[in-house]
Amino acid sequence: MLKLIITADDCGLTEGINQTVYDLHQRGYITAASVMTNFPAHASALERFRACPDLDLGIHLSLTDGHPVTAFDDHHPHLLNEDFSFRSNLSLYIRSHFFSAVAVDWIRNELDAQLRRFSDLGIRPDHISTHHHFHAIPLLRRIVHELAERYAVKWVRSHDFRASVSSHNFFLRCQRKLPHDRFVMPDYVSAIQACMSLSIDDYCARIARLTGTVEIIVHPSPARDPDFPSDMHYGPAQRYAETQYLIRAIDRLRELGITT
Repeated sequence: MLKLIITADDCGLTEGINQTVYDLHQRGYITAASVMTNFPAHASALERFRACPDLDLGIHLSLTDGHPVTAFDDHHPHLLNEDFSFRSNLSLYIRSHFFSAVAVDWIRNELDAQLRRFSDLGIRPDHISTHHHFHAIPLLRRIVHELAERYAVKWVRSHDFRASVSSHNFFLRCQRKLPHDRFVMPDYVSAIQACMSLSIDDYCARIARLTGTVEIIVHPSPARDPDFPSDMHYGPAQRYAETQYLIRAIDRLRELGITT
């Protein structure tokens, strides 16, 4: 049996994104919202989405965009730029091989602080995902899973790239589970961003062949968003195209008898 989770990433990035995600959820195209709490629009996202009883509300932890929510610290130039913004995802993946114990502690505290922005509003996150999939890095995955246990989340995004449904993965396999985990992980993950070279029919056929739980990830946005951060490379136009692809794909999956 196939079950779909349709997650909107990068909620809280702008008010325009929040509104787009809300509208898509009301229309039945989004079942989960993953909020970045290190951006100014996170509070309005949490307040808006908490009123949606059928929306799975979780956190999109960030170490690669925006600024940390903890106090700025001059002792972490390997994690932060000179303006105290996070370094790029490429930098994180490379530098993670050389993190000191002090850096690891700082990361743990920062991610915990991002999660506390949920509890500060009396919300328990249902799930955890990570921006640029940084929990694929074993060291950071251990921290994420530790926090998942502490905050008693229901599920955590699959971390194995081989469990990713995309046009480039020729060795697809189900996400392997650890028997002691108190949370679950979807069996497969599929980022619309990585599949847009496929036709809608081809993409939906790949999804329909699977069994278990598949998380489909989208980065919704209005076509124009004046509040979108200028230093982020994946902008509103690309995100809007993703959104339109998702709508067509979900409509086609429904025609095939696959629902959320």
